[in-house]
Amino acid sequence: MVCAARAFAQQVPLTNALKLESATLIGARPSTGPLIPVIGDGRAHLAYELYLTNYGKKPVHVVSLNVHSANGAAFATTIERDALKSAFTPAAPPSRLTGYDSLLAPGASGVLYVFLDFSASKAPRRLASSIVVETEGEPHSAQRIVLDDLTVQSSGAALINEPFTGDRWLAVNGPSNTSLHRRAVIVLNGTPRIPERYAIDFIKLGADGSSYSGDEHKNASYHAYKTPILAVADGTVVSAMDGLPENVPHGDKLAVTLTLTSLPGNNVVEDIGGGLYVGYAHLIPGTLRVKPGEHVHRGQVLGRLGNSGNSTEPHLHIQVCNGPSFMMCEGVPMEFKRMTRATYRIDRRGETPIKLEITNGQAMEGQEPMEDELVSFPAED
Repeated sequence: MVCAARAFAQQVPLTNALKLESATLIGARPSTGPLIPVIGDGRAHLAYELYLTNYGKKPVHVVSLNVHSANGAAFATTIERDALKSAFTPAAPPSRLTGYDSLLAPGASGVLYVFLDFSASKAPRRLASSIVVETEGEPHSAQRIVLDDLTVQSSGAALINEPFTGDRWLAVNGPSNTSLHRRAVIVLNGTPRIPERYAIDFIKLGADGSSYSGDEHKNASYHAYKTPILAVADGTVVSAMDGLPENVPHGDKLAVTLTLTSLPGNNVVEDIGGGLYVGYAHLIPGTLRVKPGEHVHRGQVLGRLGNSGNSTEPHLHIQVCNGPSFMMCEGVPMEFKRMTRATYRIDRRGETPIKLEITNGQAMEGQEPMEDELVSFPAED
């Protein structure tokens, strides 16, 4: 059975079947990152980007993106209307988190952030897709552009241990299509990349559901502060930055001017093999215990969680990439060997958290916390 959305797309004529003067000249190039699904909440999800450019002389609307399985598990979806608007930004948007009309002016470019949710823990091996476009003000001009098939990798995520132990760790900016990490396009050496595609900012909550107790402008008030950061796998330290001062939490300005070097603050990048690298960011100055070239073992203390670099409060930014850098790489999913995901809610008085209620926990293996999931990591046996 063909769903209504796909039927609509199939009724739209193909661009390459139209007269040349009627063809809409939209280019659509997928991201260069590896297509590796992230396993979260028991299901597979896949994040990738379509970089769009209008090579024609008229403004063009992107009406929909249609994606379906070409091989493997059955899957079909259409991204359109509000969902399309929330996933689209111009190439240089005022905010990457705001929804924009999917209009491409002549010569303009944009990014469509795709985040597919599959029904099981396995994703299709190949995805076929097409976009429906139309010239602004000319609905009769609607046409369908078939894109190249995408090959989805069946493996390639980083299977890692916990970066710390304990409970009530909140996965801020974890995998979703609207997190700050997901939309952080970095263009270096002429190539757009998303190093933080599956990155997480971990903060620790107290019993009241807040990340701190006492003076919010003191780093020591935060429950996560000074937590020992552990190597998540055996590997070799590629780089280690130390000596950058910490920020005043939620202060008026950062302690250092941001550069590509200072952005992650005091940090460690570890080569864990297989072409994968783990970045641990925002550590306390003077607490790093490792140096470049040093071999480390999983569970070894690397430093302590802090608030340096591009950070508003103490937290651990952790990411896995396919290159030895925080910026010049593409983000890859993480699969934590063991964790427990909590069902929770935070009672508030106005905007102020007053109570964290945890109703149950579910033990998980080989998954990554999704955005704003609350997890705990057991201590090593």
